[in-house]
Amino acid sequence: MDAIKQKAIDFIETQRGEAREIAREIWGFAEVALEEFQSAELLEDLLEQSGFEVQRGVGDLPTAFIARWGEAGPTVGILGEYDALPHCGPAHDQQGHGCGHNLFGTACAYAAIAMARALRETGTPGRVVCFGCPAEETLEGKVYMARDGAFEGLDAVLTWHPHWGNYARAGSTNAMDSMAFEFFGESAHSARDPWNGRSALDGIEIMNYGVNMMREHMIEAARIHYVIRDGGVAPNVVPSYGRVWYYVRAPKRSIVDELSERVRNCARAGALASGTKMKETLLTAVYETLPNLALAECVQRNLEAVGAHTYTDEEKAFARKVGFEEPMAEEVLPLSMEHTRPSNERGNVSWLAPLGNLYTACHAPGTPGHSWLATQQYGMEIGEKGMITAAKTIAAAGLEVITDPGLLQKVRTEFDEKTKGFTYDPLVPRDQKPNPLGVR
Repeated sequence: MDAIKQKAIDFIETQRGEAREIAREIWGFAEVALEEFQSAELLEDLLEQSGFEVQRGVGDLPTAFIARWGEAGPTVGILGEYDALPHCGPAHDQQGHGCGHNLFGTACAYAAIAMARALRETGTPGRVVCFGCPAEETLEGKVYMARDGAFEGLDAVLTWHPHWGNYARAGSTNAMDSMAFEFFGESAHSARDPWNGRSALDGIEIMNYGVNMMREHMIEAARIHYVIRDGGVAPNVVPSYGRVWYYVRAPKRSIVDELSERVRNCARAGALASGTKMKETLLTAVYETLPNLALAECVQRNLEAVGAHTYTDEEKAFARKVGFEEPMAEEVLPLSMEHTRPSNERGNVSWLAPLGNLYTACHAPGTPGHSWLATQQYGMEIGEKGMITAAKTIAAAGLEVITDPGLLQKVRTEFDEKTKGFTYDPLVPRDQKPNPLGVR
């Protein structure tokens, strides 16, 4: 391990207790997308007290921030998140960190601070930018930040996520559109004179039927799912208003564009057949992740140098007690090239700067995602150990990018070749604010 990396790693180790307390405080806040005011402020204050210049409230996102350190040299960004989920607390109607973002944002802040300290103490030129990215669970934060230019000027960007294993990933993710369709009809008495009404719910159901027929005629790797958010108020009143929320996913942005247009056609057909009017709103648009193998290999070798954390007999017993028999991950797995079917707006960032992605073990294998069983582990040492491993690895990888000109050139060359002829289109309207319809 290079001396400059060791400085960062040693510092993170000394901050283990404080990092744990901050992660647990954010765990307790359990603030959902676009409501992460306390969580963002806690991380903003931490970074500001550590010498970063913090821009609070970025663009149309009051819970987003950008924390900058350094004036010259290569620039490495770190993407942090801190939003919780509904229905992931101890009771079904409570919020909780079922995806471990309390660990996510904390690790990224400490990685940034450790990098800045190591660069300052060694007199090494370099710039570190820590991004506070809200609303990942609704796939909005980075989409709107990217639209407004937040990620310009980066030589590389690093991120991570809690997982069951320890490895870097050079695979892609699914692109996605999140769309809301509103139908406007005419109310009437459902028994006395329903012929005078035009049902918005009928429009939605005709649309949904058309989409469900469409499933046979799209690629198997694609996914379309929806929920009816408004379908009427009472059975004896013909619904004059209805709203349905759709996700359309596929391995490539171009396939999503095609499928989304077919979904829109089903919505138009629903409105035509039901005698209603329809309005479509694109809530957010996500790109597939553009892998950068050179940067992924850098993250992987630094993870291997840091090493995997281990678990106590008590922690292993807890995992068995809640039903997980598979052994806890205590080793570094090989670099993964897997394409995963979920979507993440880090994909948008990956088309603007080379992206390196890390996973560390923060829960027992077999733990269902977005669940109270996951939330519990993210508020315990089980998850916090993975947080420290992630912070150390990100700091070490970021410092390698800054201090190794050959690596930086290799990363940039690969990125330039893969994005040749590409122009980034944010897709969401320039004047649209996040969550314009209050869809949650």
